[in-house]
Amino acid sequence: MNLPLRSGVIGMGMLGKGHSNYLQKNKDTSLIAAAEIREDAAQEAESHFKIKVYKDYREMLAKESLDLVVVATQDPLHKDPVVACAQAGVPYIVVEKPLATTVEDGVEMLSACQKAGSKLWVHFANRVVPLDIATRYIVQAGLIGRPVYGEARLDDNISVPLRLWGERSREWAASSSTAHFLLSHVSDSLRWFLEPAEVEAVYAITQHEVLGFSPDLFDAFLFFNNGMKVRVKSEWIRFMEPLVEYYICLNGDKGTIFYNKIPGFNVKEHSLQANFASGVSAEELLQHQGELKRRGVHAHVVVRQPQVMVGGDLVPSLQMDASQPAATQLMDHIIASIKEDKPVPSTWEGNGGLPTGEDGLKQTKIVCAIIESSKSRREVAVQ
Repeated sequence: MNLPLRSGVIGMGMLGKGHSNYLQKNKDTSLIAAAEIREDAAQEAESHFKIKVYKDYREMLAKESLDLVVVATQDPLHKDPVVACAQAGVPYIVVEKPLATTVEDGVEMLSACQKAGSKLWVHFANRVVPLDIATRYIVQAGLIGRPVYGEARLDDNISVPLRLWGERSREWAASSSTAHFLLSHVSDSLRWFLEPAEVEAVYAITQHEVLGFSPDLFDAFLFFNNGMKVRVKSEWIRFMEPLVEYYICLNGDKGTIFYNKIPGFNVKEHSLQANFASGVSAEELLQHQGELKRRGVHAHVVVRQPQVMVGGDLVPSLQMDASQPAATQLMDHIIASIKEDKPVPSTWEGNGGLPTGEDGLKQTKIVCAIIESSKSRREVAVQ
């Protein structure tokens, strides 16, 4: 393989510009061209990045020889660019989450990539967040025992659907929903934390009381095939100080993980704490502390006395500060996978798989089942 990888970006909104910055600065990639249908955004990108910006991505694919293309269009507009990239012979494709907003689109995208021999990844960036890596490690190491119940909420400030994308904010929000925009993150993270368990059914509700042009929220139960149940909720009608609030709690029969990932309402604490049954020794915790450090996560070992009022045993814990920055980006590991020609590169060993198109399709099936359940008011199986 010849380096740097000749790279292009389709869609020059906030995410597309972020990917373009990365591809232009990375030593293993060279940003060659981009595509953007909006004339003002195209002119801005052409001026800033000093590259050719095409109005039609098909023209870009026909005229440029590209090794890697990142698709960063609006949520429901991922299929056609990905299929076109595969048909044009682009060997490596990265698409922003969600993979698709319909199962049919997702299946067509994977089929096109498989037929062309193109490799497809979905940009679920939370997988490289240090305390997400820690959460997965704690679950996979069996430190909380058998997972039995959890909850996750990922909410946005009401300014997101009303103002975040300027004049086109309402149009953008109407084309998506908190299910596709937010629960895509949550469902992928939960699958990754809990693998090999998979979601087999969902039950959900929704609400249309505030925005009118898009559902206010989705509130759902995910039923995993190992017996685990997780309540997930996402809304974008909150009047709160930060843009986002994100909280995860996972209970096992031997412990609990409390992950205050992005606190809202002026709460200052960003942290993760995992409490375990008293049988876990300090020596074992130190070993796990070392394993987490090897993964770029700094944890404190704590053994606390129980509260006198409630009695009980000593409580061994791992505590982590959620403000610690990610040492790498997901694209670093995708490029390492390309360079090493391995699904799991050496940079990502011990953290499960990188998020592929197949992971994206499973996430899409979960979210589409949530939407279907909220309409039918019935439990819906995830095929």
